[in-house]
Amino acid sequence: MFESRNRIEIAFGGEPPDNPGVSERAIRIRVGVLVWRDGEVLLVRHEKGSRSYWLVPGGGVDTGETMVAAGAREVLEETGYSVEMGPLLLVCEAIDPKPGGRHIVNAVYAGTVRGGTLTVGVDDKSLRDAQWHPVEALGELEMYPPIGAELLVCCRENGSGAVRVLGNTWRP
Repeated sequence: MFESRNRIEIAFGGEPPDNPGVSERAIRIRVGVLVWRDGEVLLVRHEKGSRSYWLVPGGGVDTGETMVAAGAREVLEETGYSVEMGPLLLVCEAIDPKPGGRHIVNAVYAGTVRGGTLTVGVDDKSLRDAQWHPVEALGELEMYPPIGAELLVCCRENGSGAVRVLGNTWRP
């Protein structure tokens, strides 16, 4: 009988998981939506503890909900905009190396505003702001996950490039 680690190594080409302690917790799927137009990109600001950072609007997928539906719902909840969901642009993970750390899979889709008025959502206790920023700010702002440079490339390609798979982007 193989040990669990050996089965993982065989199944994944000899590589053990980045944090085997995470395996006891459910993997969280987070959908982000990259919305850009006229040289600007829509971002939301979160505060957790003493950290303040920007990210594309989005959030967790509910049980029984598609990722596309979750993305549209989250943009509406966080920004007041209804969006038409476009293609998948980027996939990355954040695997916290601490014992019991979280494992989050981030899928970022393109989105186009179809209605609504920019309003900061009130249901998320960490959400502080929603703003349009110059697209170039993606390369400069503090973002979690740290994918701003890749998102900037997606905007420059007008969403027509290959899906980017970034692997584990975790950082403290």
